[in-house]
Amino acid sequence: MFHKTTKSLAKQLDPEGDLIPVRCLVDQNHFRPLCLVQKKSKVPWWQKDRYHKTGYSLLDVLLPEEHASQPDIKDEEPVTIVDHMDGRLEGDLTAPSDLAILEIKSSASMSHARSVKVKKRHIDAQVLDSLNVNSKINLDHPLINQSEKLQRDLYIISETVETVEAAEFRDSSKTEGSILTELRLKAKFTGLRDSKKAVIVPKACTLAFRVKRLLIREGALSILIFPDDPRQTFFSSKDKYQADAGMRFGGSKKVNQLMEIKQECVPLLSLSTDLCGKFFNGFLVVIRNSDLLQELELQLEQALDGINPIKLKTSRPELKELVDNLQDPDGAICSEVAESVLYFLQALDELSESEMLLLEESVERKIVPKQTALVQSILEEKASDKEGKLIVETRKVSHLIEDELDITEAMIKLCGLTIERSGAGLLVTGNPDAFLALTALYVALFVLKNLSE
Repeated sequence: MFHKTTKSLAKQLDPEGDLIPVRCLVDQNHFRPLCLVQKKSKVPWWQKDRYHKTGYSLLDVLLPEEHASQPDIKDEEPVTIVDHMDGRLEGDLTAPSDLAILEIKSSASMSHARSVKVKKRHIDAQVLDSLNVNSKINLDHPLINQSEKLQRDLYIISETVETVEAAEFRDSSKTEGSILTELRLKAKFTGLRDSKKAVIVPKACTLAFRVKRLLIREGALSILIFPDDPRQTFFSSKDKYQADAGMRFGGSKKVNQLMEIKQECVPLLSLSTDLCGKFFNGFLVVIRNSDLLQELELQLEQALDGINPIKLKTSRPELKELVDNLQDPDGAICSEVAESVLYFLQALDELSESEMLLLEESVERKIVPKQTALVQSILEEKASDKEGKLIVETRKVSHLIEDELDITEAMIKLCGLTIERSGAGLLVTGNPDAFLALTALYVALFVLKNLSE
């Protein structure tokens, strides 16, 4: 719930910016100004930026004579964010049978309350410039040594959004029967579902942050000003840097992206039929519970971390088989399968709650293989399109009956794409970010399709 709240607040504060929400409440102290964070050198190309704590600040890795005083961190005037929603939906609908809708009686209520006073804390550009000129890195420091060995970029947190006072965030929902989410689309709930969650965040809690990448060359420190500068923290070879930049930004070594997805999933999909079934059932659990998804994803990231690995554990019996089969009897992580599972979980984490609900409905209806084929065809045609506008041929959608296509269209629209039916085909349009979101959906569909088969 904390991550869900920080994502919402970051979007409210900076809808089109680069504010990064903090994912875990217990780790928020590691995301202060001057703290160092890192990204793995290998991340899915479709994934949004994800930063991990290191436990160190910039001052910890400078040579002793380089940090006589703490750089100034400035506070801005606080602002109050209020976000309250309280509503109830009731319905009694009878529709013609040719629309494939039965009589639906439903009742649902939902509410959330978020009121928090926050302030921005930041390091002045002049201070960062002085660090560029005067700072030398301790190359023998464990973090620097291991990060270079693992080729992981390091970033300094240059700005944060923190709470001025303690705050409480509440979410509650109660659902009976079924809710009609779209014409011809019924999201089913069995019996009564009642959920209440609350999280209390302390004063001076970091909710979101911005970063700048470090550049370390022969022990000298630089802080890159522009976020699109492709240079990496520890790459000193100009030729290597240029080759990497070409691959990263669509140069001559462009990779077949759909093939990459399939390759990343090979270790998971190569398991025995019995294990595939166990992983499939475990994945359905995390699809239904976003808190469990984020808990398992965070554990896997830490377990695969070459610096501070942990053993996987869970108190949820429905996840025990999944967790047990990701490590050997001694608790050592099965890295290839775990990397593949993490790749899938990262895709799920990009989906909204509505998309997860539709994904669960699709699994129940056993239409995931058809959806996978349609989304793959969209991405394949997008790869050869230069205008962000394409038409999916009739034969690509003819295998989906009307209500199945409605569900699939709803999922695609939630990625940010626009869909219009063009004869028996589809006209799909959208910006690059929307197609990246569609790629995350494709990863989820592709894995579920193959595990279920």
